[in-house]
Amino acid sequence: MNDRIDDPDTLLVGLTPEQRDAVTTSASPLCIIAGAGSGKTRVLTHRIAWQASSGHIDPRRVLAVTFTRKAAAELRRRTRRLGIRDEIAAGTFHSAALAMLRRHWEANDRSAPELLTNRRAFLAKHNPRLDRSTVADLDIEIGWARARLITPERYPDAAVKSQRRPTRGREFVAKAYADFEVTKRRRRLVDFDDLLALCHATLQRDKTFADAQKWRHRHLFVDEFQDVNPLQFALLKSWLDPTSTLTVVGDPDQAIYGWNGAEPDLIREIGRHLNGTAVIHLRTNFRSTPEILEAAGRVLGREPQPAARPSGSLPDITVLDGPDEARSLASAVRGSHRPGSPWNRQAVLARTNAQLIPIGRALERAGIPTRTRGDSAILRRPEIVDLIGGWDDRALLSKVLADELTELKFDPDTERGVMIEIFLDMVRDHLALEPASTVDDLVTILRNDDQTSTTGDAVELVTFHSSKGLEWPVVHLIGLEEGFVPISFAKSRAAIEEERRLLHVATTRAESELHIYWCRRRARGDKLDPRVPSPWLDAFQFDEPATVEAPPHLDEIRSRLDDETITESPDPAADRDELTRERLVAWRRSMAKAAKVDPAAILADEVMERCVRERPTTLTQLEDPTLLGSGRTRRWGKTVLELIEPGTTER
Repeated sequence: MNDRIDDPDTLLVGLTPEQRDAVTTSASPLCIIAGAGSGKTRVLTHRIAWQASSGHIDPRRVLAVTFTRKAAAELRRRTRRLGIRDEIAAGTFHSAALAMLRRHWEANDRSAPELLTNRRAFLAKHNPRLDRSTVADLDIEIGWARARLITPERYPDAAVKSQRRPTRGREFVAKAYADFEVTKRRRRLVDFDDLLALCHATLQRDKTFADAQKWRHRHLFVDEFQDVNPLQFALLKSWLDPTSTLTVVGDPDQAIYGWNGAEPDLIREIGRHLNGTAVIHLRTNFRSTPEILEAAGRVLGREPQPAARPSGSLPDITVLDGPDEARSLASAVRGSHRPGSPWNRQAVLARTNAQLIPIGRALERAGIPTRTRGDSAILRRPEIVDLIGGWDDRALLSKVLADELTELKFDPDTERGVMIEIFLDMVRDHLALEPASTVDDLVTILRNDDQTSTTGDAVELVTFHSSKGLEWPVVHLIGLEEGFVPISFAKSRAAIEEERRLLHVATTRAESELHIYWCRRRARGDKLDPRVPSPWLDAFQFDEPATVEAPPHLDEIRSRLDDETITESPDPAADRDELTRERLVAWRRSMAKAAKVDPAAILADEVMERCVRERPTTLTQLEDPTLLGSGRTRRWGKTVLELIEPGTTER
């Protein structure tokens, strides 16, 4: 090998003891659990470089698997800078699988099948009677099933167990999925998921070829392992033999792609899936202040990561009215701008791309430059393309909206339904500013807003998902309300927990300042509908110093209520409910005053009424996400149970 450096241990300079252990251990398989901001990429690249320069691995036999081509290029660049002169093989699961298959096809004088690069377009072409939204639904469901090794025959039962509710029904999807597979085979087409399945099957079937590939790639490294799905994991195992070394790096707390087939259990229970795996934890966070990490820990309901940075300011919460949200955000961003400092020190993060469009317009009107990093622009989403496709460009937008609200039918508990609802809210916002707009006026403005600049100094507008892997000194998290955080179509426990992890990811993007916003009301047509704060909002509420009034002790609240004269009622149950309600109202008022937040941020009205009506008696009952949730229950559960039924101890 020609990749030795004089002293490999120079690669360990500046690493913490836990990072050094992760770089130098000879354990294999090895799983490195790398918390947010813990130097994951640095450790991965230093491990490759140190192991190669120390003679433990041959860099020419390395295969590093990432989830994007950009990440693969960055990994190669970093290892070169660390002294590895031989170019290591790095790419995505799909590119690695395709490279292996091409070698097999060439060795056997077989022509490569045609690659189907756009499954959604293919489904649309072969199902001309289906609208775009239904085609998009099929594409999502087929992708989910393929990632989890689910055949068309098994899809209905699997969808029931996972609480998936496709628009046209599970049996419809199963049939369309089966037809899709048959059509592909007839036309000798393979899609990206087929590349993984074909590579796995080829390695299982052709031992000579498999042995050659395992020799070629003896040292495997997998980044972002929490995002691996069962199909990718099956392929990874087919690349291994007893002489292989394997290192995987990831963080189960940043597993946010379960909706796309990823299986977080693979990293959580890696010892069960790969026998003998050693696990090293990187916990120290080098990015965020202790206060931000405390909030991030509360979101997950666990102890925070240790912070390498000194203490900073506490996160703050601002309660807004929907019509003022964009203008208030613009004012807050300008207020956080330091003279002489760049605008790109700040980012505005939202759960959906659609929420960011009016914010971007308000910032631009205020003279603040912006750059968008959304998952996909609202106008490119298939359900919105389908909706606007039926509109006359020259028609008055107000008339079109009125017609749509009369005729439009959509399920508000699906992702497509939520996006349509958000888009129609954007139409209303636009009409409030420009009542005489035509459809073409709206589309032109949205297309201009969607122009993404890649250079220049600007405040970044980013969705929670797109923020992963990024960081800013100042972060503004908007829309911390039920319906957004968690998103309304997240119904199962697994989906709710993924939403919680997604908020944790967004929180840990902030380095020194974290500002939280939620709206107590949002416009819907001509009225303002009340909103309920996110069940995880309390994670960002910190006890103020002794200068603020402390909430009264529980005994004081009870004594004060007992001293009041209550008119006797013929209905003892109604009396009991009213007394419970008064206790809860007094308690949340005092807590809200101490924390300087709206009382609904402590306990929403509808949650309080459910507590009065259902009278839960255990912490487990309160942990229901539709009641207090685990975070609030951990902090206030015993107090709430005592307020509901004085003298009761949790059973």
